[in-house]
Amino acid sequence: MTDRLRQRGFTLIELLVAVALISIVLSMAYGSYVTTTKSAEVCKSRIVLSEQGRRTLEHIARHIRCSYAGAVSDDDENVRNGTDQKVTEIKQSINYFNGNARSQNGEILNLVTTCGLLEDNATQEGLFEVSYRLNRRTRQLAISVMRFVGETQKARKKDWQVISDDVESVDLEFFDGEEWLRRWDFADKKELPRAVRIEIRGCNENLQRYDYRTVAYVSCRDSREVTQTETTAAAGKR
Repeated sequence: MTDRLRQRGFTLIELLVAVALISIVLSMAYGSYVTTTKSAEVCKSRIVLSEQGRRTLEHIARHIRCSYAGAVSDDDENVRNGTDQKVTEIKQSINYFNGNARSQNGEILNLVTTCGLLEDNATQEGLFEVSYRLNRRTRQLAISVMRFVGETQKARKKDWQVISDDVESVDLEFFDGEEWLRRWDFADKKELPRAVRIEIRGCNENLQRYDYRTVAYVSCRDSREVTQTETTAAAGKR
């Protein structure tokens, strides 16, 4: 009887060996699964970060290309010479283009544009007052788009929408035809820049980085419908 039971069953050592082998196989399979999952997540986050930077750069560039400023008239000349106080007060409220990447309040760019492009890529006709604000603490880039009604809406509360996260910096340089400047104020220049050089840098929690650059040429300066754009992009992980 004992011999029969011994022939049918397994010894304790055999069971321990079988359990150990199964544990090893499961550990290897789980480790491979975890590694693959993490690699997929890292790759996905890198793609999302890179796409976000590229899309944000294109938004800013398209708004700049379509920048608008009222035509210079006799009234404008009177304003410059200070001969018409009433017109001066009206014209001073219109600042068609103001850019400064080092602005203390975070509003790095304010402009009037014919491009009503929003985050969902929907476009609208007309003139729009567009503002970009970078919160350096939260590293969020937000946009405000309002209808332009003939003067800048300083007293009107802007409706900010976050369009990009993990933004380290947005660098802007403005070309006046001879040199690149760190800031541009239409109230002083009385004209739009010829081109704007834009550089956006970002870094997420995984220390994945992107660096996108472009040069946006202001089309209405030369009354051209088609503008030339040079764009270079580099994305990588440090």
